[in-house]
Amino acid sequence: QMLLVSLAAGCLLATSALQRSPPARRRCSRSRLPTLQVNSDSRATQEYFDFLLGKTEIEPTEDQPSVIVGGGKIGEMLREFGERRGFEDVVLGRGEAIPSGHPGPVYLAVPAAELDAAIELCPEEKRDDLVFLSDGQLEPLFQRHGLYGPCQASLWLALMRRGGKPVDGRVTDLSGTTDGLSRVHGKWSGAFAMRMGTGGILCREANQRDARRTTLEKLVFVTAYNLVGAAHGGLSMGEVAGKHGEEVGAMCRELASFVRYTLSVSLFSGLDDRLADYARTMEFLPTRLDAGAFPFTSGYFYRYAKMAGTRTNPAGIKVEIPDTTPLHTEYLLEARDRGLVGKELLDAA
Repeated sequence: QMLLVSLAAGCLLATSALQRSPPARRRCSRSRLPTLQVNSDSRATQEYFDFLLGKTEIEPTEDQPSVIVGGGKIGEMLREFGERRGFEDVVLGRGEAIPSGHPGPVYLAVPAAELDAAIELCPEEKRDDLVFLSDGQLEPLFQRHGLYGPCQASLWLALMRRGGKPVDGRVTDLSGTTDGLSRVHGKWSGAFAMRMGTGGILCREANQRDARRTTLEKLVFVTAYNLVGAAHGGLSMGEVAGKHGEEVGAMCRELASFVRYTLSVSLFSGLDDRLADYARTMEFLPTRLDAGAFPFTSGYFYRYAKMAGTRTNPAGIKVEIPDTTPLHTEYLLEARDRGLVGKELLDAA
């Protein structure tokens, strides 16, 4: 009986409390319910982790008539490979809008500096079909345009002239296995790999994580080898590997360390030997510091180097921020002093 009395008293108190609660408070509580339901949905988080881990499923695709933006060396190579398969591609020049009704992939065979303009000329419904082929760090560009996991290829090959025969950048690892370094990931990865295979270029499909590692490795290569080669008078890639292997190897390791601790991406082991082997394969390629490519290569790393120095945190405590790529910065400033790279490019980084 005492238990029943206590329960009854509790119910009366709860009812009384509810009756005394202001109506606005009850409405406020109900208005929070949809928010709680949205926040408890773990699907978005799971999709993001699947993307980071390279678990996102991609439907297989085959080579087909495509849109090619850019008629330079890479664009002409892709068009010629498609022609061998009997395809008639749509080739667009600078400033031409991408057709919205074309069902196939859109290969952006333009320098990184022209990608912003090319994306702006692409209809919203076709942006999922874009395939990025440019060297350099493109992730900030993807973020600016809201591109989530776009199709991207890392091309390890050489073309000396428009219409020439491409040289595949195949290297031999320590086990004696020879393999191509080109990788592609994304919606049209199968179609692109198939087209490259038509021309004898080995391009493998990869998951997002490994494809990103390959793309960042190419960033390290083009940044270090071009900077060291230019600093020594404009050497070829092969000469850099043969005459200044220790210097360029140290810079590659420094930039790879930056990638690991800034982007949380560890590059594949054997970096020094693999990049030197590739440079020897491409021994005839000249090195240069291209102003258009600078923001996507050396400029990307130098942007972080400019943060070095004494800083004062919100608590008023002075802290010393180190330059995480001091060797790269040293070479870059020397190149500036010798007129190899414009001061305005460094200031704008």
